Amino acid sequence: MKNMIKSLLIAVCMISAVSVSAQESAPAAKASDFSVGDTIVIKKDHERYLTGEKMSKWVYNVDHTIQQIGSKRFPEGILIRGIISWVGPDDIENKSEHHEDAEEQAAKQAAAQQAKQQAQEQEQKEGESEAQQGEEQQQGDDDTSNVAVDDSNEVEESQSDSTAIADAEREAAAQARRDSLLNAWKQAQDSSEAAYQVDKEKQQKFNCNRFTIGLRGGAASLMHKSDNPNSEWKIGFDAMLDLQYAHYWKKFDKKMQYGLLLGVSAGYAQSSFSCSADNALPRVSTSDGNIDYQISAESVKEANGQLQLEIPIMFSMVHEKGFFMNIGPRIGIPVAGWFNQKITDPKIVATFVEEGVPVTNALITGVVSEDQAKSSGKWKPATMNLMLGAELGYEHAFANKNSLSIGVYGGYSVYTLYNNDVTGKSIITIDSAPATGKPAVVGIHSATESYVSGLGYFDVGLKLAFHFNWWK
Repeated sequence: MKNMIKSLLIAVCMISAVSVSAQESAPAAKASDFSVGDTIVIKKDHERYLTGEKMSKWVYNVDHTIQQIGSKRFPEGILIRGIISWVGPDDIENKSEHHEDAEEQAAKQAAAQQAKQQAQEQEQKEGESEAQQGEEQQQGDDDTSNVAVDDSNEVEESQSDSTAIADAEREAAAQARRDSLLNAWKQAQDSSEAAYQVDKEKQQKFNCNRFTIGLRGGAASLMHKSDNPNSEWKIGFDAMLDLQYAHYWKKFDKKMQYGLLLGVSAGYAQSSFSCSADNALPRVSTSDGNIDYQISAESVKEANGQLQLEIPIMFSMVHEKGFFMNIGPRIGIPVAGWFNQKITDPKIVATFVEEGVPVTNALITGVVSEDQAKSSGKWKPATMNLMLGAELGYEHAFANKNSLSIGVYGGYSVYTLYNNDVTGKSIITIDSAPATGKPAVVGIHSATESYVSGLGYFDVGLKLAFHFNWWK
């Protein structure tokens, strides 16, 4: 029994020596030492991926899974799932269980065979001397043999238990890989949310510069003012393109941000004006005597439009929940104006003063042609309108710091430089009086030129804008 234990100790020592020798002479790690699906960790003394990018701190304390081994660019590279980055075999440690390679197995088997052979030779020598001992000693050897058989059975049972343990460990390793991927995803999500929180913090604490492109449109009116008691104006529309810049200072409180908005807008506005005509013209002298003209029309309708620029200088406020308000003056600068006019049922009656006889002869009264009854042309708009405007709405901020807003706007003219002295009290006039062999000539003026003595402006509608934001 003593000799057998001695032989087993010698065998264990030889196997350990071979294993230590194999470890000392183990070559550097290679890509072939790993397999797709292995769980690995990145060594903390390695700071960069094979592509040159620097590794983030969080990657060192997380289990990763191998997605691919080797590529055309990195033959010995290992692609990590989730990060999608390449590392070298020396950059990582394998946490998965693997069978020993063929060389190590062969070395251990050779050592075990040699130890077994030496043990057998030693047992043969000692067996010859022990053969002379008595039956009692022989019985003891039989007991030892029975113990060896029992040990063999225990080894088989141990191997079965080891297989079950290995299966359990592999399942635990698979679960650990799944947990590792979930943790990595959560960390990446937390990192993204943390970056957005930094932007939110900047929005609250730092100055902000904003460039805005917007469109707005709605109802508008040129607010005609006329000396004709039967006149009226009707609301039209406007459409504007806004290019604006705003600067917001640090917040005075935790919820509101304040700034100044400047810019330029360009667009078109139109409204309409209508009235009836019943006017007496100044007395006209002719070679045949003096003539009084009476001009009338059932209705005169005129649509006025203008191309205009606007310069806002507005105080701006933005709430942390996205609500905003802009309020302040807008300087309107009309560039050009057009009109389209329609006269319904025009009539001209001429009366010779000396005879007191009314005349409807077209040679004396002139004729309003169809082209004159439906006329168009240009008119001189206001030089400037000073308006008080306001805008209210809501804006949605994106993760990239830009934002989209929608709201309502309104403006009212508090001062205008339109000063049109009424050139005549009638739209229909006699440009040339009748003469011998020559008929009277009728002239047509626009209602804006003839009746309107003042203009204002107001508008109201919807606004859509996209903001580009920069924080300092």
